[in-house]
Amino acid sequence: MLLRYLKKVTVMKATRTKQANGTYTETLEKVKTYKAQEMELDDEISASIYGANINKMLRIKSPKKDLEKFLQSKVSNKEDNISYYYVFIDSQKYKIVSVNSKGADVEMVQWKKYIPLEQI
Repeated sequence: MLLRYLKKVTVMKATRTKQANGTYTETLEKVKTYKAQEMELDDEISASIYGANINKMLRIKSPKKDLEKFLQSKVSNKEDNISYYYVFIDSQKYKIVSVNSKGADVEMVQWKKYIPLEQI
């Protein structure tokens, strides 16, 4: 893994609060920042799994597997589940779809810029 391909990846946790009208709002808090390499999913297996969403999918992996270890600890945890976590890469918001030792597959949630990089 070449260092020049590493990007800043920020993991944020969403806290959901219920409003008076019954809808939920999310407030995001920064957990940790990692350096990771992003790769596009272009193999046939990923295409059969994710289908039309493959255009919005990325696989990210960190050099020392720190990001993968952190996210794997949240997969089977009931109180602090992986569904509460988001990944921000280049001001784009991604939800975590799957995590294994080879990397984490993330799906883009919003196409527009969500949070300026200076605020992350």
